[in-house]
Amino acid sequence: MRYNQRTYALVRRALVEARIRKWFKRKRKKNPSPSKLLSMLLKPRNGMHIKLALEERMEFVDLIREMYKIRKVISKYREKYGRRPRLFYKRVFGFPPRETQSVKVIWEPFNIHFIFKKNDLIAFWRKVHWGPGSGGFYPVGDTDIKIKDLRGLISFGREEKWLVETRDLVRHESIHAFEGRIKKASHSSEDKRYMFNSIKSELNAYLHNLKHSRRLRKRKINEWARGGLGEEAKDFIEEYLRYPETLKRIRKLKRMKRKAKTKKEKRLLNKKLENLKKRLEIKKRRKRMYMSYFIRTVNQIKKALEVMPLEAVHRIIYETPYERLCRKIPEAVKVYLKMRYEWYNHE
Repeated sequence: MRYNQRTYALVRRALVEARIRKWFKRKRKKNPSPSKLLSMLLKPRNGMHIKLALEERMEFVDLIREMYKIRKVISKYREKYGRRPRLFYKRVFGFPPRETQSVKVIWEPFNIHFIFKKNDLIAFWRKVHWGPGSGGFYPVGDTDIKIKDLRGLISFGREEKWLVETRDLVRHESIHAFEGRIKKASHSSEDKRYMFNSIKSELNAYLHNLKHSRRLRKRKINEWARGGLGEEAKDFIEEYLRYPETLKRIRKLKRMKRKAKTKKEKRLLNKKLENLKKRLEIKKRRKRMYMSYFIRTVNQIKKALEVMPLEAVHRIIYETPYERLCRKIPEAVKVYLKMRYEWYNHE
């Protein structure tokens, strides 16, 4: 069987990024230069050796440099405000917390999370003119952050009953911060492309919830998260198709039809209503088509996570256009298995 060389290159890049992110997860006594660190990760003592083209190597050196930079920024503010969370809250958001509010901060290597109790979170929403979204953690808009260095690195959310749930949601927002601030992901303004990119972004943020877990509590969290992912994908699709607007217009026309006084007016409204219903049927078919493709993609991702490192699947999803994901993921899995087989057998 012949394999696409582009897929080979994609899997190589995915494995390198997975190693970089794994290296940054732990505290290190020494921090080698970006170029030296990349060389170490490309040729580990006990692991598959990977070759990169010059352009790819430069890309990963820049990525490591950016990760060093962001980690240094967060470390600077942690040293300064780690034991003064209320003052840090005031400096970040521009107003002090409530008198009875407990301020909890989770300092991640590439993200900072503020944990709120339910009533404190509601009061915070009112203050910043925000409202609840989907999920448990809500990223603040960059313009709301007063410390410019930390824009794109702050998120906040409700404290959950179980610590494992809170940590799961923190991890979700860390992925968004990594893609947005470190990898500098750009979203197209074109409606369809924006929908696809938004679904891809959420797929990556929920990726750890698509992986099977032995622990019962974690399985339940994953089940709730998968439901949330499906709802978000559905919302993105409906927003792109203007599905709710069509339903509102149909309801409005029905009210107008009931209030119409002449036969001519009723006939015109009937015609408009029929056209809208036809349009709604077309949108329903397109919605089913997009949701069906989303479900097939999720199923392929679940299979890939049984074989490949999670961070490597992140890169494959990030780099592949959404329309090709369903075909590219199984192809990438086959390439990865072939590379691993060759390494084990010293071919």
